[in-house]
Amino acid sequence: MRAMTPVVRVGQTRVAIGVGSCRETGTRIGDTVSKATRRRVTRRTPIAAALVTFALLLSALALLSTPPARAGTMGFDARPLPGSPNAELGFFKFDADPGAAVRRVLVLTNRTDKAKVIRVAPCDGLAATFGGVAYSDGDKKPQAVGGWIQLSRTSVEIPAESSVEVPFAVKVPAEVTTGVHLGGISMWEPAAATTSGSGEAGGDQATTKITMVTRMVLTVLVTTPGPAVPELNISGVTAEARPDGMYLLVSIANRGTGPTKGEGDIALEDGSFTEKIDLGDMIPDSSTDYPVKWKTDPAEGSYPATVEIRYADGEKVATWSGAVTLGSVQKKALENRLVGDPEGGLPWGLIGWIVLGVIGAGVLLLGGILLGRPRQRSA
Repeated sequence: MRAMTPVVRVGQTRVAIGVGSCRETGTRIGDTVSKATRRRVTRRTPIAAALVTFALLLSALALLSTPPARAGTMGFDARPLPGSPNAELGFFKFDADPGAAVRRVLVLTNRTDKAKVIRVAPCDGLAATFGGVAYSDGDKKPQAVGGWIQLSRTSVEIPAESSVEVPFAVKVPAEVTTGVHLGGISMWEPAAATTSGSGEAGGDQATTKITMVTRMVLTVLVTTPGPAVPELNISGVTAEARPDGMYLLVSIANRGTGPTKGEGDIALEDGSFTEKIDLGDMIPDSSTDYPVKWKTDPAEGSYPATVEIRYADGEKVATWSGAVTLGSVQKKALENRLVGDPEGGLPWGLIGWIVLGVIGAGVLLLGGILLGRPRQRSA
């Protein structure tokens, strides 16, 4: 099999297979990413709610403007044991027969002057939205290749400026198919989770809390004997309403035994719409609903369409033709979710954020004036 540069797209960003992380908005492998869990906002008064919302807006802007942290900025890093097979790749890659057990060693290194406790857990390799690889949450029980990985421990205490070895085994099922199989080992520091928000609700206060947990993933790539042949299948196209308009979701699956990427297009037969498809590497036994933005306010009806994706270095082609049905359910969902004016008018969602920002700035300015106002001395 030819040398491959696998790519991961998490959200809309591609990431190469190797050392990476699992989040919905990722960057290149080797970068770390965050997941956020949110608690409901409890509104007490309009002023309190506006203040909290404005503070959260500033926090969100700060997060978006900050580049993702790399492994070094987490204070620890992970790698295969030096000298072990393919350790120079920076992730685990090996061949194995069905029913075999392969043993490897993960090395965790603390780069700080304080001890750290790191959680480790196996995870599955999945298809990201635009193709490529995403990883399942380390808190969830893996259902695929991650279930083959048996770690010697799930929590590791690493002294300051030291390394700890974590042996593990990959037990390949006897009935496994030939080809390429992908999982991973997820690592995170629970104590490094950050929580922001307004605190406990009480009186006229509103409260919102956001917890950010940064995780790193080391890929485990297993190849079993036999041909690694990709086989893309396009099963259909459906319409889905999203905040910025109607999308066409192309259902794509790799039913083969090897990874592949592809490119092609989707087109309506009346010639009114054509859009390119750029599909990242799809691992075997993975599927995705590839989203393509269509229109802001399409009319109800049946739209004959075709899809073509060329893959395996252009040697193979996956095709689909059929009708995309847009009914009242999707139209109603679009009306409820649309951010802008469907007639091309003012983007009310954006205007709302601007107005909120102006109100927040005014509140802060007024507070500063009141605090800075000189007080009259009593006689």
